[in-house]
Amino acid sequence: MGRMTNPYEEQHPPAQPSPQPPYPPSGQYQQPAGQPTPYSQQSPMPYGQPYGAPPQEHPQGTMILIFGILGIFITIFAPIAWYLGNKARAEIQASGVHYTNEQNISIGRMLGKVFTIIAIVSIALVIIFWIIIAAIAASQS
Repeated sequence: MGRMTNPYEEQHPPAQPSPQPPYPPSGQYQQPAGQPTPYSQQSPMPYGQPYGAPPQEHPQGTMILIFGILGIFITIFAPIAWYLGNKARAEIQASGVHYTNEQNISIGRMLGKVFTIIAIVSIALVIIFWIIIAAIAASQS
């Protein structure tokens, strides 16, 4: 008797072995390009080191805040805080990096702005006051 033919084998021939082995020779699985590595295959971080990049502080953030606070008592620091705050804010916007002390920069900048304006208004009022005193003194002599 002859061999019986299977209709399934006629429609689907047996799979041919692939020319490459399924795993690289090193024994480590390599993720195809453009796909993220599954969490279970990521190497663990060494003990004591944080995950990801450590948060950065802007180098002038604390100084801007201190100058803004000093501007309350010593007027010359207020416009310096305002200027440095504007400069730091422009740097941050240009670079796109987020710093942990951006709030210090904005608070110092605002304090500098407020106390610079108060100082300018105060100086203008003092000048107006002395002009009025000088005009009264000149009219009485």
